[in-house]
Amino acid sequence: MTYREALHRAGSALTAAGVPDADIDARLLLEFCCGSDLAFLLAHGGDEMPSTEFDAFWRLVEKRGKRIPLQQLTGEQEFCGISFRVSEHVLIPRQDTETLVEEALKRVSIVSGASTVSDAGTDSHVRVLDLCTGSGCVLISILKLGERYGLSGVGSDVSDEALALAGENAKRAGVSDRAKIVKSDLFDNISGRYDIITSNPPYIRSAEIDGLMAEVRDHEPHLALDGGADGLEFYRRIAKDAPEFLDQGGWLLFETGADEGPDVCDILRESGFSSVETVKDLGGNDRVVLGQVCWSAH
Repeated sequence: MTYREALHRAGSALTAAGVPDADIDARLLLEFCCGSDLAFLLAHGGDEMPSTEFDAFWRLVEKRGKRIPLQQLTGEQEFCGISFRVSEHVLIPRQDTETLVEEALKRVSIVSGASTVSDAGTDSHVRVLDLCTGSGCVLISILKLGERYGLSGVGSDVSDEALALAGENAKRAGVSDRAKIVKSDLFDNISGRYDIITSNPPYIRSAEIDGLMAEVRDHEPHLALDGGADGLEFYRRIAKDAPEFLDQGGWLLFETGADEGPDVCDILRESGFSSVETVKDLGGNDRVVLGQVCWSAH
């Protein structure tokens, strides 16, 4: 069988299994198995595919047909231009979450006193705490993209498997000297104060989990999805305690579900935060809610 024939067969099989973007996933799996890229497949599509290579490819196609996420099969996902290791123990980083990183970096600039990244002094130092860190993609991206601010940070999670992945990702990104990964149920094992606290907490309503797409419902950790009956449980818990861990003028930033922005804004205001606002993602959906700690919060 040629590469082109194998690709066509895989695309048909994934389409029959109801996999979204079946042809794209088939090509990406073929590239992964071949250690090549689209240019190779275009140039060598008519070449005979080695049987060992085809067998490995087809095993992955069968797994994808069972709706195991593509990123779990390849073990990687790009986020903010950085390659992150992923597994079934963490949420797969999504482009929508890049909005959280972008808004955090804007607040890093504010608290550091620099109007732009290039204005940041070498002696400035900003501390970031990322709760429910999962793969570490939010914290690591902030540290990597904002390294000229003299950033350091802590990422916390309750999952040992997630913490191991976050530590590995910090090393891969070259920020392990500035990123501390700790096991903690929210603030339980956190000490000190921070300039920025970020979190992409579980925010799916419990009753809605069964209705999620199969890739998420069956293959991503429910611990990182279930936000309680109304989806707001973790926002309340974090907002209530966050002022005790923020320096004056510090910021709390959340990713939220597309319909949760107004409720999370109310939670922040009730917890004593000011300058509360909602930021939309590239798709035009409410995605980030943020607020600044007030003097009265202490």
